[in-house]
Amino acid sequence: MPSIKNIVLFGQSGAGKSSVVNLMAGEERAETSPDTEHWTKGWEEHFIDVDGCAYKVFDTVGLKEPQLGTKEYLEAIVNAYELIKTLKQEGGIHLLLFCVRAAKFTSTIQNNYRLFYEWFCEKKVPIVLVFTGLEGEENMEGWWTRSEGLFERHGIVVDSHVCITAANGMGGRQQGLYQLSRKLVHTRVREHIRDWKEESALKEGDEPKENGGWFRAFKQKLKKLFKGTQTAKKEIVTALMKRCGVSPIPRDVETRPIHTPIGIKSLALEETV
Repeated sequence: MPSIKNIVLFGQSGAGKSSVVNLMAGEERAETSPDTEHWTKGWEEHFIDVDGCAYKVFDTVGLKEPQLGTKEYLEAIVNAYELIKTLKQEGGIHLLLFCVRAAKFTSTIQNNYRLFYEWFCEKKVPIVLVFTGLEGEENMEGWWTRSEGLFERHGIVVDSHVCITAANGMGGRQQGLYQLSRKLVHTRVREHIRDWKEESALKEGDEPKENGGWFRAFKQKLKKLFKGTQTAKKEIVTALMKRCGVSPIPRDVETRPIHTPIGIKSLALEETV
């Protein structure tokens, strides 16, 4: 097992991903402004020490970022794939932290889950839901008690969760909740890194089977994430080939237009939890 563990943090822009990085580090490491260009494209890498254990935390761009256009959206998908592929060659991915702001349940939440956990990581990596924005709750854990069934109904199954506030410098009770949140996140990370098994992690050798396996299935699944734009599925496939070294497209691959992100039919409207 490598000495430095790789953790991928993902979630929609505005979910508090960069604030969670700072919470874990105990200091300002990541920019938290939603207008900061460098963290809305690609990923940022942060070295964080937790109780003597070294981690590399990768803060990524999420699916369906509201400030990204078609070109940037395509780039986000390609960058995510490229990161996963790179980490497979650098000791594997040990943990996914799925950052979600505790508010309305939208199709974007499900799309992020599918893209990173089901499709890129093939359900081989432990995943923890990190709910942010709970500084106003009397009991932060109570939010999950009220919301757990909603996530299960929409097929979001995780290894664990944590309900936190990543808002620092508020003073009073909120500052106490911030310190508690830091301990809770550290505990979840330690638990799932400790239980990490070499044979079950996503690592080098788990390559896409382009001609009829994982990669072909992924191309077909892309259609489920899109509706209503002129972006063609072929654009994403071609970009993956060019940037990530994926094999050429089989002749029978369709090039029908794909569409902007949607979830399953029941997610056409946002649900309040």
